[in-house]
Amino acid sequence: MTRLDNAKSLAQARHADLLHFRQTWDGAIEPPQEVAEGQAQPRGRQKPIERAAVYPKSHILHFSVLASLVLFEGLANAYFFSKGSDLGLLGGWLQAITVSFTNVIAAFFLIGFLGSRLMTNPHRPMHMAMGAVLIVATSIALIALNLTAAHFRDLLEFNAATLALGGAETTGEVLAPVTEARMNPFGFQTLEALLLFILGTTFAAIAAYKGRTFSDPILGYGGVTKRLESAARDLQKCTEAGFKDAKKMSEAELELLVEANEVLRDVNADLAGPGVRR
Repeated sequence: MTRLDNAKSLAQARHADLLHFRQTWDGAIEPPQEVAEGQAQPRGRQKPIERAAVYPKSHILHFSVLASLVLFEGLANAYFFSKGSDLGLLGGWLQAITVSFTNVIAAFFLIGFLGSRLMTNPHRPMHMAMGAVLIVATSIALIALNLTAAHFRDLLEFNAATLALGGAETTGEVLAPVTEARMNPFGFQTLEALLLFILGTTFAAIAAYKGRTFSDPILGYGGVTKRLESAARDLQKCTEAGFKDAKKMSEAELELLVEANEVLRDVNADLAGPGVRR
């Protein structure tokens, strides 16, 4: 019964956290005032969050997609870079995996997981501004990264062709792909360079989407819901065990069991319901 009482208290506390989050947008606004039936809604009244949290039950798929993106893009980039490397695939692998890892992880975390989710709470204008700046800055940086990688592929091709013809006029340019990308960003000379740019930006967009859906779009909403769900599971186990031994319980213990079951019912209703209880 001690375990049941503790589980009930924890579930009540976690339930209160969830309701407070919904009513105040994680403390961003004052709790909405109750309005008596038949009265008009006060003008300017802030609405609470009126939906349940949306997030995956497991992140295995997300991590699998990220790993696949890094691996596939790394292998593809290694193939593209190998065209102008004396070491072939091995020579392009280190550069390729560095570019692909930076591209995918930055898009996932800075754009999807953090930037876009900072912009979902309209009552925190500073967070929204920070999210917008983060998305724009990271997008520009990743476009520049993929442009540089594409131009590097072009320069490798030209360098290899020049060396094959016995010349060395363009050999040094292969060391300055950033300059080439800045001076002539979309002036790709080979189909492989264009494909490399398209591949990199596409994978960055996919990674950003996976970051956005990693948890609920409203920052913190998924976490407070997960904690309540965990407490509800513990409370359910305790109540199920209690009902099995109900015949052996005293009147006070039965009252505690009934109260715990009511708490569990209220918690489940709010977890599955569209919004705050009225």
